[in-house]
Amino acid sequence: MDKYRTDSHKLMYHVPRVNDWLSGKPVYPVYMEVSPVGSCNHRCVFCAYDYIGHPNRKLDTPVFLNFIDEISECGVKSLLYAGEGEPLLHSDIVRFITHSKIKGIDVGMYTNGQLMTEKVAEQIVSSLTFIRFSFSGGTDENYAAIHGVANGVFEKVIKNIERVVAIKHRDKLEADIGAQFVLLPENMAFLTEAIRRLRDTGVDYFVIKPFVQQSRMQGYKMSKQFDLKEIDDVLNRAEAFSTSDFTVIARKDSFRDYGKRNYRHCYGTSFISALNSAGDISSCLPYWDNPEFAFGNINRNSFKEIWSGQQREKIMKYLETNLDVNTCSPNCRPNAVNEFLWGVKHRNIKHLNFI
Repeated sequence: MDKYRTDSHKLMYHVPRVNDWLSGKPVYPVYMEVSPVGSCNHRCVFCAYDYIGHPNRKLDTPVFLNFIDEISECGVKSLLYAGEGEPLLHSDIVRFITHSKIKGIDVGMYTNGQLMTEKVAEQIVSSLTFIRFSFSGGTDENYAAIHGVANGVFEKVIKNIERVVAIKHRDKLEADIGAQFVLLPENMAFLTEAIRRLRDTGVDYFVIKPFVQQSRMQGYKMSKQFDLKEIDDVLNRAEAFSTSDFTVIARKDSFRDYGKRNYRHCYGTSFISALNSAGDISSCLPYWDNPEFAFGNINRNSFKEIWSGQQREKIMKYLETNLDVNTCSPNCRPNAVNEFLWGVKHRNIKHLNFI
């Protein structure tokens, strides 16, 4: 059982906010993904944002700390530090994470883990709801080729993960520690070895996901996506490594339904939003470098001004009434939320009172 709901959503646990949205009332997002920096110390072949050029920009610390205060007052429930670049490259990432926690916001982070020093780990693990390491190679050579790094980084990252796990157990923390493996033709033969190495570190889970072509401008392209029927045995063997305290999660729905949608427009961005390293709040990740989908910038306006502004109102009207979601990138973050909201709003299930 996937208790993390990696291919699903948890919006049904936020019924009051969904009801407000259905009633036409303004709602603030439940979840935001934040990119503290544009730069990255890895050059992963599957990077969704390589076409942006790894810009050397970062969130302004006083501005963003004030932003955290504001979204906490507005009822934003969670922040994921991830995005265009490597979050640990921001010199104040520790302050961002700990301040978010102090303000009652759940905190997650995606990281390649190379910069997870002992000092940083000691400062942030107690404030994290979860941390997920990007780990898409099974040997030193394969990892170096996929992540675009020097030989030896593979073992360094493993040691850093072990350090985080040790802190969790030493301090009896609740943080979930996981790893994510983007399945590619170049690393599929190394999947089993990656699982073994990560299981031995003591992480809680290991996720296998498909490569997503988020933009035509991405450098890496797959001529043909994996057919679930062709790789089902590979994924089944991977999941067989699961134990009572270690779960391998093959995102089979994402492989099976790659790019498929049962809704026509986008409702999910009322509940999910993204902040890039330039300070732009955008509708969602695939569009956060497109000014046409930027609600506003936190360096110029407050969050409340941006969220209730005319620019966002105009974009949301387009997203919810005119956007053809088949033109969007496949397997987007709001996808499962959109499936749920479309069904709730349009009531495409018969005999509703026969619960």
